Amino acid sequence: MNLSLALHKRSDDFSMEDSVDAVVVHYNRTDLTTRCIEALSRDEGPLRTVTIIDSGSTSPVGHQQLKEWGRLLSRKNGSSPPIGFFFESLQENVGFAGANNHGLYRRLPDGAGFFLVINNDAYVEPSALSEMLGAAIKTGAAMIAPAVYRANEPGRIDRFGLTLTKTGSGYDRRHDADGPLLCPSGCAALYRRDLVMDLMGDPEGFFDRRFEAYAEDLDVGLRARTRGYSVAFASAATILHEGGATFGPSSPRSYFLRHRNTIWTIAKNFSLDLIVTFSFSLLIGQVAGLANAVRRGRFKAVVKGKFEGVRAWSSFRRENGYSPRFSDPNLLDQRLWIKR
Repeated sequence: MNLSLALHKRSDDFSMEDSVDAVVVHYNRTDLTTRCIEALSRDEGPLRTVTIIDSGSTSPVGHQQLKEWGRLLSRKNGSSPPIGFFFESLQENVGFAGANNHGLYRRLPDGAGFFLVINNDAYVEPSALSEMLGAAIKTGAAMIAPAVYRANEPGRIDRFGLTLTKTGSGYDRRHDADGPLLCPSGCAALYRRDLVMDLMGDPEGFFDRRFEAYAEDLDVGLRARTRGYSVAFASAATILHEGGATFGPSSPRSYFLRHRNTIWTIAKNFSLDLIVTFSFSLLIGQVAGLANAVRRGRFKAVVKGKFEGVRAWSSFRRENGYSPRFSDPNLLDQRLWIKR
């Protein structure tokens, strides 16, 4: 049985169209989630509610911890209005994608104009949401990518959204030369309500829950761009990110998911013309991934991921026939890979 609580109600001092509801997935690391909530509690603008989804943590969140999170978001010691706080504990770990879908589904009836999806190891600066919302209103974009920096080295760029090379591999953008901005990274992304409702209507949900984690944000970006939604970069919206909090950035599980999900993303989203046009580049990308796996000691995990990806190729091609596929080569970085 899942536990669902409304710790305190939101303030009604916001315009619904210009308000933001945040969804944070929690898994075991209470220290990170607490820091994330502390940062959200200092928001200077449009944040209306925070929903924490505990995705089957091995150590349940205790009553005292919930009270502390609620206290932070109540903002009783300041002049800012309280931020609504909702918490739900799931019996099983449904992954980053499934847990975020759950949180978005819970908040959709409330009618906020925008939704912030943010990792529990990412920390917003006080003006970040105002900057992101401002960029959305100014540009009309349905997806906003913030400027994400390393939490342990705030002067170092972590990512400025995602770009996609012609090998079908997604890369974190760190420079203007890193190719066109395709979509925000799921580590911190602002999505407009109509986009969320549109993609939530797909059989797999807003984020494809089968992906679990990694490349689910790329899949959302491709589906959104194919349907005509645009993206913008909010350069003044600063967010700090720890990175690799759940699996570790170099764990076998992370390598498996990245390589499996990359193949699923191509199968699900690329048009036949795009696959044919870039067939050699797509093949080179897969071979390069194997070579890199040998170099990093993750060959077994990568081979397993690629095998699982290829095995499901046909089913992904068949089942996604209900929607148009991505076919614009101008939205791809034309390099085979981006050196780091």
